[in-house]
Amino acid sequence: MTFSVDLRWRAIVLVYVYNIDRSTVSSVLGVSARSLERWYTQFRKTGNVSSERKNKNKTSRWPPDVCNFVKKYVTANPCFYFEELREELRANFSDLLNISDSSICRALRFDLGLTRKVLTKRASESIPRERREYVQRLLPYYCGPDQLVFVDETSKDARYASNDY
Repeated sequence: MTFSVDLRWRAIVLVYVYNIDRSTVSSVLGVSARSLERWYTQFRKTGNVSSERKNKNKTSRWPPDVCNFVKKYVTANPCFYFEELREELRANFSDLLNISDSSICRALRFDLGLTRKVLTKRASESIPRERREYVQRLLPYYCGPDQLVFVDETSKDARYASNDY
């Protein structure tokens, strides 16, 4: 349980200035004797009782060259699956051990600062480019609109995979 800094200071003043027994102070203020002991030790070491911890330096889960590669990959392929990224990482960095889905997700979020919102935005921005590329790939085979057939599988169910179209 987190106690306010004001309560911590009151406890320290009662123990340090007024020399009241710690067990009495802990029972009157409703804090555990262990918490009071930690606050008193912290006060003796630092002169302060605030619970603010120093920010630790963040370390990446991957080496910098891997992070740079992933950043370039995400920029070049905004519509990607974790499996695709994992295969690219395996191909380019064979000694990299932590390439599970959860590691990739954490690295994207915390090391590279990419949220799903950013990735979705990039993917939606890349759709016109992908459409143009698709049309360019079809041009050698395309003679007219009566030649094309598209199958909509958006609501495809695996139970009906054996159906012949």
